Amino acid sequence: MNLTEANILLKLKAGDEDTYVMLFREYYVPLCNYSRRFLGRKDLAEDIVSETFFNIWTKREILDIRTSLKAYLFQAVGKNSLYYLRKTKKEEMLEDYLVKHSTDNKGLDKFTADTPSDLLLMKDLSEKIQAGIDRLPPQQQTTFKLKRYEGKKNREIAEIMGLSVKTVEMHLAKAMLSLRTYLKDYIPEFLIFLILKDIF
Repeated sequence: MNLTEANILLKLKAGDEDTYVMLFREYYVPLCNYSRRFLGRKDLAEDIVSETFFNIWTKREILDIRTSLKAYLFQAVGKNSLYYLRKTKKEEMLEDYLVKHSTDNKGLDKFTADTPSDLLLMKDLSEKIQAGIDRLPPQQQTTFKLKRYEGKKNREIAEIMGLSVKTVEMHLAKAMLSLRTYLKDYIPEFLIFLILKDIF
C-alpha cells in the first residue's frame, strides 16, 4: 500500500464520508463487472458490491488492509460472490429435500402461512423501512424511489433528475448506507440485506 492509499485508509477509518463515496464511485462499476463473472446477473452483482461497500463502512474502524485498496476490494467482492453461490446452492438443496419429504413436514404449511402475527411483523417492518426512507434528503429519496420502486436504470434517473450518472450513483450509495444504518437498530444486521432486496 502506497502513501496515498494509506492516507485514504486513515480517512476511511476516521469516518470520512467523502472518502467512502470516492472509493464507491471509482470502483463500483468494475467491481460489478467482476462479480457478474461469478453470478451471471447484473442485479445480483450490484447487490453484492453494495453489500460489500456497506460492510466496509460499518467495519471501517477495524479494517486491516495489507494489500492495495483495489486488490482488497476485488478480493472481498470475489469472496462474497462465491459465498452467495454456495449459500444459494445450499438453499436449493434444502428446498429439494423439503419437496421430496413433504409428507414428513406436515407442519411446513402452517409455518409458511400468513398468520396474523406474520402480517403484523411485515407491517411493522414496512413501516420501519418507510420511516427510514422518509428520513433521507430529498434527492436521495427521489433517486432511491425511482431505482427501487419504478425499476429505473441509473441513466434514466439521471435524465429525469437532470443529474450526471455518477451523481445518481452517489445518491443511491448514500441512501442505502443511511437506510441500513437506520434499520440495524430494529432488525438483525444479517437480515437487512435480504429484507431490502426482497421488499424493494
